[in-house]
Amino acid sequence: MSKKILLLSSVIFLSSCATTNISELGDKFLDLINPSDAATEEAVLGGEETLVAMDQTGGFTIDELEALSNDELIAIAQEKGLEDLILLDEDGNLLNRDQIINAIVESAALLESKSDELESMSDDELIEVAVAKGLSEEIVLDADGNLANRDELIEALVENAAATEAAISEFGNNADSFTLYFAYDDTEIDEVATRIIIQHANFMQSNPSVNLRLEGHADERGTREYNLALGENRALSVKEVLGLYNLDDRIIVVSYGEEQPILTGSNEEAWEKNRRVEFVYY
Repeated sequence: MSKKILLLSSVIFLSSCATTNISELGDKFLDLINPSDAATEEAVLGGEETLVAMDQTGGFTIDELEALSNDELIAIAQEKGLEDLILLDEDGNLLNRDQIINAIVESAALLESKSDELESMSDDELIEVAVAKGLSEEIVLDADGNLANRDELIEALVENAAATEAAISEFGNNADSFTLYFAYDDTEIDEVATRIIIQHANFMQSNPSVNLRLEGHADERGTREYNLALGENRALSVKEVLGLYNLDDRIIVVSYGEEQPILTGSNEEAWEKNRRVEFVYY
């Protein structure tokens, strides 16, 4: 029996055991607005009801965040998918308040950057992005086929980007690994790697707007050209398994060969870490 048949049998068996339970994303992120703005939303934070205003631009200032309690900051960080950054002491008190505030501000800045990027696009480019992200129903055209709801479509795409970022962050907290390691001069997908790939396949199926870049790497041994080809073949081996889930059109493959080592040095420890494929979502 060939390796490919063995791999396919393993994937089918493991797929039957795999879970696709992924927590549903929250609604919109809790934000702050000026007291004169009308829109507010009531949220339960730390066991107490607190009025938290929603900034329609999605942005926070450091001063606004510093005025919040630790429980409020934790709730906002969780809504933004930043759970992995939260550090609590044994009594449940927030230990890294400043870090959480900075992370929330940076997250909002990323969304603002995404909004600016979309604003710079033509109507045709926006439509193309919306279709690729599964937001075709958000597109409204006039009688001449021109985009009639540009602002609303950009808003929908920004919200989609925020939801995607939160989903990736949540998956990062639960996935076994975002990196697969390989034996010397090998591209073989073993049983452990197959189980990890199935987790990623389930995640992509549950989040159809998420795309994946597979980055292949090699250790320093061999020529530069050979290692570039080896890194590519390792990434293609992973893509082949994901292709069994009809995900090919959402995956791109990039090889860095030996150019981006995790560990430097001519020893087995460094070589083992550098023979890898990394999962990068966007």
